[in-house]
Amino acid sequence: MQVDYYQEDSGRDEKLYSRDVLRLIFGYVFVYRKYLITALLFVLLITGANLSVPYLLKVIIDRYIFKQGYIVHLSAYVPDDRGSFDERQFRRGVYLTDSTYFLFQSRLKYFSGEKKEELKNSGVFSKDMYTLIESPVLEGELKEKIKSYIMSGDILLFGDSLYLFNTSVMGRFKLAEIYHLRSKDFVNIVQYIFFIIGILLVQFGSSYIQIIFLMKLSQLAMKDLRKDLFSHILTLEVSYYDKNPIGKLVSRVTNDIETLNEFFSSVVITLFQDILMMLGIALVMFFTDLYLALIVAVSYPFVVLFTIIFRVQVRNAYRSIRTKIAELNSFLNETITGIRIIQIFIREASNLKKYIKMNTAVYRAQLKQLYIYSVFRPLISFLRWFSIAAVIYFGARGISQNRISFGLLVMFIAYIERFFAPVRDLSEKFDIMQSATAAGEKLISILKADAVKEIDEDEPVNRSHRFRGEIIFDDVWFSYKPEEWILKGISFSMKPGETVAIVGETGAGKTTIISILSRFYRIQRGSILIDGTNINDIPYSVIRQNIVSVMQDVFLFSRNIRENVTLGLPYNGRMFKTVSRATHIDRFIEKLPEGEMEPVMERGATFSAGERQLLSFARALYFNPSILMLDEATSSIDTETEKLIQDAIIHLTEGRTSIIIAHRLSTIKNADKIIVIDRGKVVEQGSHRVLLAKEGIYHKLYTLQFNDLG
Repeated sequence: MQVDYYQEDSGRDEKLYSRDVLRLIFGYVFVYRKYLITALLFVLLITGANLSVPYLLKVIIDRYIFKQGYIVHLSAYVPDDRGSFDERQFRRGVYLTDSTYFLFQSRLKYFSGEKKEELKNSGVFSKDMYTLIESPVLEGELKEKIKSYIMSGDILLFGDSLYLFNTSVMGRFKLAEIYHLRSKDFVNIVQYIFFIIGILLVQFGSSYIQIIFLMKLSQLAMKDLRKDLFSHILTLEVSYYDKNPIGKLVSRVTNDIETLNEFFSSVVITLFQDILMMLGIALVMFFTDLYLALIVAVSYPFVVLFTIIFRVQVRNAYRSIRTKIAELNSFLNETITGIRIIQIFIREASNLKKYIKMNTAVYRAQLKQLYIYSVFRPLISFLRWFSIAAVIYFGARGISQNRISFGLLVMFIAYIERFFAPVRDLSEKFDIMQSATAAGEKLISILKADAVKEIDEDEPVNRSHRFRGEIIFDDVWFSYKPEEWILKGISFSMKPGETVAIVGETGAGKTTIISILSRFYRIQRGSILIDGTNINDIPYSVIRQNIVSVMQDVFLFSRNIRENVTLGLPYNGRMFKTVSRATHIDRFIEKLPEGEMEPVMERGATFSAGERQLLSFARALYFNPSILMLDEATSSIDTETEKLIQDAIIHLTEGRTSIIIAHRLSTIKNADKIIVIDRGKVVEQGSHRVLLAKEGIYHKLYTLQFNDLG
């Protein structure tokens, strides 16, 4: 049995995303939309905080560190054809007098080089560049030194606290003197730093809350999906389990849902945040400086191109890895399951060589994927450093031309780092997205499978509709595969309370009759009537509450004995004891350390085949069905246990319609009717004596069996 979900559809084209999978995820997520909306709001807050920090660094550098600029004399300005546009730009500086402003270097980007020269020549801009000093601490020698420079014209004073230092004079002051001159700037810088720290704390708190809400949302959604998936699995036709191995279904409920959880929590929201961040960075860049933004934008087409190529290549590598791992896991599962046969026929070395070959194929497939990653990530890093280098080069030229400020250059470098960070993470996101798409489509295929009924968690066992037990098979045809008929025109009838035995060679269709009467499968032709009603018109829950099958391969749950017998029905001590005595399970229960509370190991491994069969009888008798079916109930057991089982069968069949399938014909002598099946057809019917007298197939089977025993 193949237990690894990689096996399924491993050769088809793996998609990066699927609308159906997204609808599945968000169908469960939107149930808890308040968590989603809260998480998205905090994403906006986090994105805003990330975008604001580089811009605030630009403000600190341009406004309080490199405070250089020109004096603007508005009285000398004559508007041109563009109206008052330039004048509005002048007034964005620091007010000095009614007609004089100080314009920071960062504001010069709005003027072309030709325009700046024109404004200098016309006297609108000062010839020299100045450094703005606001409210300096002037005491002692520093105060006298400042007065002397004011007298010489190297320093200009406006009002009581605004000083413009000619850039050439700034080098004449000692470090301690500069500290006193720039004391207010240092205070403002510290305030901005605390403001940035506050933003970072808000970002930290927002990230914490966003993660908590997102994880809670994800876990709630996946909890509901797991519940609905398991509930749906419980309602599927038995034929579905014939085509889908148990290990694969277990993997769906566990691994595949966890993959969807990782996709939503690690990709969907972070991808939304990354897109917001990248768009925000691009917009801020273009609005602050079109020239530098266009330089950075040169790398965008290459980012898109490399990402598309990477997506195609990694998809192919991912598909190859899935195929190779599926083959490896299938072989590993097969080897471990059949280890006894392998050791008996001395195939260890041969299997090891085959495993090594498959393992090497997985290694090479994984290595190919690593090669793709090893190219993509350095390429993205190269584009990042290329963009930074280009911005530094052209930014330095802009600074020398008084067109770009130092703060703007630092801001662009910080934004480039933030812009390329999500691109570097795309490799991991692609892998998760492809895994989630594959997992989600498999979950959808299960959820789309037809269910036989809906599960009601509070639905009680309703005994009000109890069958009388009349059963009629009318020309029933059935096949598991199209046109490969297992039953061919089966017709027989049973009266209420009658016991009918069905015999025949292996593969004749005996167990199939039980399966279709239990409505595990639907017949293709003919009809089955229970108490005069077509079985297809009877509610599935009513069938389940009236018909019980006891199979040859008894399944016991990893619970205690009592729970295996009651199977969720209300516990009735008196009824339990009656059932225990009738089915003889009391004989071995009394010997157990914990009695009826004795834990049952997986599949009842600590009990013998006969004890497991008796427990299944007790379970059926406790359920008290109106129709009972026993399939090979006495096979593969010793003679003593067979006698106990025969006695238990008498109690089981008493007062209810019963169908018994048995290879040991001695166990069905007392049946009201014996039906002989041969190659899917009813060939003989009648009592034990009547069939022996006919000397047909039954007589032949009976004679052969007792001759063998003799």
